[in-house]
Amino acid sequence: NEYKSYLRKRTQAHMANYQNLADSNRGSGGWCRHGQRAGILATVIILFIIVVTGVTLTVFFLTQGHAKTTVESLVGRISASKIRDNSEYLSAEAHPAGSDRNNALADEIKKRWEEYGFNVSDNEYMILMSQPTEQSYVKHGEWKYNPKKGDGSNIIPPYNAFAKNGEVNGNLVFVNFGRVEDFEELQEVPGLDLAGKIALCRYGKIFRGSKASNANTHGMVGMILYSDPADKGQGEVYPDGPWLPPTGVERGNVKTVKGDLGSHLYPAYSEGYTASQKEYEAIAPKIPVMPIPYDEAKSLLELVDSSNSGHKLWGRNIGPSGDTVELKVENDNSHQKCRNVLGFIEGKDEPEKVVIVGSHRDAWIYGASDPGSGMAIVLEIARALGEELEDDWRPRRSILFASWDAEEPGIIGSFEFVEDHLTALKYKAVAYLNLDTAVSIPKTLNIKSTPNFNSLVYDEAKKVDSPDGEYDSLYDYWLGTMSDLTNDASMDVPPIRLIGSGSDYTAFLNEVGISSIDFAYTSGSGTYPVYHTQYDNFEWMKTFGDPKFTYHRQLGIFATRILMALADEKVLRLSAEDYAMKIKDLTKDLEEVLSNSDIDPSDMTAVVAMFESAVNEHSKLKADFLNEKTNGSDILNSINEKEAFLDRQFIYGYGLLKRPSFRHLIFAPSSSNTYAGSSFPGVVDALAADNDEETKKQLGILITKIQAATSFIEVNNKIDFV
Repeated sequence: NEYKSYLRKRTQAHMANYQNLADSNRGSGGWCRHGQRAGILATVIILFIIVVTGVTLTVFFLTQGHAKTTVESLVGRISASKIRDNSEYLSAEAHPAGSDRNNALADEIKKRWEEYGFNVSDNEYMILMSQPTEQSYVKHGEWKYNPKKGDGSNIIPPYNAFAKNGEVNGNLVFVNFGRVEDFEELQEVPGLDLAGKIALCRYGKIFRGSKASNANTHGMVGMILYSDPADKGQGEVYPDGPWLPPTGVERGNVKTVKGDLGSHLYPAYSEGYTASQKEYEAIAPKIPVMPIPYDEAKSLLELVDSSNSGHKLWGRNIGPSGDTVELKVENDNSHQKCRNVLGFIEGKDEPEKVVIVGSHRDAWIYGASDPGSGMAIVLEIARALGEELEDDWRPRRSILFASWDAEEPGIIGSFEFVEDHLTALKYKAVAYLNLDTAVSIPKTLNIKSTPNFNSLVYDEAKKVDSPDGEYDSLYDYWLGTMSDLTNDASMDVPPIRLIGSGSDYTAFLNEVGISSIDFAYTSGSGTYPVYHTQYDNFEWMKTFGDPKFTYHRQLGIFATRILMALADEKVLRLSAEDYAMKIKDLTKDLEEVLSNSDIDPSDMTAVVAMFESAVNEHSKLKADFLNEKTNGSDILNSINEKEAFLDRQFIYGYGLLKRPSFRHLIFAPSSSNTYAGSSFPGVVDALAADNDEETKKQLGILITKIQAATSFIEVNNKIDFV
């Protein structure tokens, strides 16, 4: 009725305009007579357009509600200048976890979200933190490096959080990047004994905690890390260029177990469970580790180079050094408050279902890229949604914004939230969207996600403008830049990476089975040069990273489109079909690996085929619903539930072997590099250990979980105990 009234008013306005035009031209001879005839024709055309437009718009509004209108309105509100302002504010001062500045940022974010009309709350825990002291050092002879606080408030000394406290002495051995393959090469060197030695190791390629773990596995007693100019200094160094000066030191934690080590697998309530020293030592890093700048590392490299052992790898002497080196690590491990800030928008149709969007707030120092770029974008998306709320709009499903604390010391804030709300998340969470180091050296788009995001990601990327203006869309930019970076001219779709660990999606996917995605523009080859150093600041970002903040804005638009597809469309656009295709491909890879063993993968192949068949039936029903060949709220709810909760079916309550907090049997962080993702991780870990019996066991567990997923996704699934 309202729309019919609107059409009547528009018709009357058009008629009045025509009458005024006719009156103004009356008496002007033939022009007026032609004008009258033209006016009558124009009126007929206008009425026809109004009727057709009305029918079209009516059908649109009936089928889609506010979804498309709100998406276009939202992305139009995303402002590069406001993101720039956010970035400058967030990175104005150093704000590591536990600092006054980090708490002040939490206050400001809370204030903004309250102004936007969100239901805002603090989410606090008492966690075990590892802080540096000025008592750590490394020395040999007259040379000594003793990390000190930097100039300015909150600039903490370089250190590796949760490295084992202690003092060790030993000869140095250069271990390259400290990867599994590097240690395998070292083991092949005749006469080289790594036991009791201290590793001199380059940053890069894999997670620093995995480097230390690998060194400990081979009997080494300590590790010294440095950033090699070959990796981080390939041009003009800051402030003249984007590359790392030789004085730069990368900070970072070395935990391979994520979350709070003082309350592992439990939420860190101040009055709750606290791990004993024995329990802590069982999961904490096992050797002292210290980062040093390249300026100082040169002395140690020269010490190794002067070795007359004759052992050479990677084009250099590897030692052991003739002289011993003394390494002392003294960190302060104590409990302190961790504060997440949460902003909730209640959905109007399915308020019990929630899409979560998060970024962490704490930084090792200024963190303009990590995490400032992600947090700046999340704040802008929240602001845009707040403006929509002022217009009496609400999403179909609820949205939860999160500013996580204590991510840098080992993904603690988000882990504690997940452990605290396991049951609610299990039944209510639709998906988790993460922005962390969202923009650094933007040379390509880097998306990590569970496979059910694939079609949605590709579809929405085609609707977003290219950030550099050189391609027709973000999708074309992504495909073109990835083709160039990988020298693969035959690439037909841009790659979506396996999701591992390294940011706040970890607990959502690996503990609960919540489908997750991480958004970023990257260089396409490892971390950016000033990562985790004092040079990751606003000046670096506005000069070398993203001067116009165009990449920030376009990523904000892209993430907003994904968010709205999940939070405001009637039918969830996650794709079980994409998931089944990925599992099928991974199974083919596994069959090839097992072909040279005594392990028979035929049961796995059969179960995956059954899963694929069940998913195809589900997808057909979903297509029929979208094409209005079937309808009903029960069918809609069933379709959406199966899309949202498919990842839950792959959760194994006991967790992976020796990794109980990682419970997802299709995807998990690699055991040799927790930054990277691993497929079928239980089976892969057992294969890596060359343990056939454990491999068979893990394969059997995996098969049962895929069978469970098949039963869950079946269109006419029935509980039958007989």
